[in-house]
Amino acid sequence: MLPLCEILQITVNDLLSGEKVAEGDYQKKAEENMMDLIRENAENKERMTLSIICGVITIIAVCALVMLASYLELPAAVRILLLVCAVLTAIAGIGAAARLEVKAGYYECPHCGTLFVPTMSDYVKGWHTLTRRRLTCPTCGKTSMCRHRITR
Repeated sequence: MLPLCEILQITVNDLLSGEKVAEGDYQKKAEENMMDLIRENAENKERMTLSIICGVITIIAVCALVMLASYLELPAAVRILLLVCAVLTAIAGIGAAARLEVKAGYYECPHCGTLFVPTMSDYVKGWHTLTRRRLTCPTCGKTSMCRHRITR
């Protein structure tokens, strides 16, 4: 942000506010921007935590349903029903966890440093490691392994 502010000949506070801040309002706007950033970071951390919890609960539920279908003496129709429930639970749980994770923070382009939130479609299509996902940067257009960042 600092190089951009130098080029535009504005302060970081002006950039974050989206307007030229008057001298008298400078302190107030700076505090508002800081509080917004702190609130946003806390919300991102909460979403990421919820995503992890959702994923763990999904794994436990699917494993429990599969175990029930495997080890209890049940009619074939009930076994099939339990396995169908396991698949539906997995789809719903993974979908919910993915939605939470997409909105939890940003991805950073390694080429231009832009922070961006991918579309759900791009998120699902991009293969990933635990901390990086293959995405196309909306600013520079390059596709690479973008780092997931929870805070700005």
